[in-house]
Amino acid sequence: MKILRTTEMLHPVLRDCIERIQKKVIDTHNAPIRLFETGRDHDRQQTLIQKGKTKDLISLHSFNLENNPPLYATAVDYVFYDGKWSWNLRDKTVQAWYELFGNLALDVCPELEWAGFNRKSINYCHFQLRYAILLENLEKIPCVTP
Repeated sequence: MKILRTTEMLHPVLRDCIERIQKKVIDTHNAPIRLFETGRDHDRQQTLIQKGKTKDLISLHSFNLENNPPLYATAVDYVFYDGKWSWNLRDKTVQAWYELFGNLALDVCPELEWAGFNRKSINYCHFQLRYAILLENLEKIPCVTP
């Protein structure tokens, strides 16, 4: 179960957002948030389903570059990182960083939605391209859509 942190399988608009977020949010504000996961292959998605981490058979993280034309992933996860990854929302510092980061990321990239709910809480880590952006580009950039 390999976690991917590369960007070649991402929708080009999302790749551009990641670059802007890195420069204008993470680097500028020295934010302890890092890109945790970009795309998911079929095996990783199945493993997450089996572990109960998701119920979605198809994820916006999914991609298939072997498809003709390729299908690009349209979502990424950013996670608090201060020497180790943390999703601990009980830690007020971690939660404050997630909230600040999410708002700054949306200011820099209005093409994104800060989205996602899991069974327990808001998914502060998940960012995806807005549906209108996907539709606008679907003819020239095929991708997984909600």
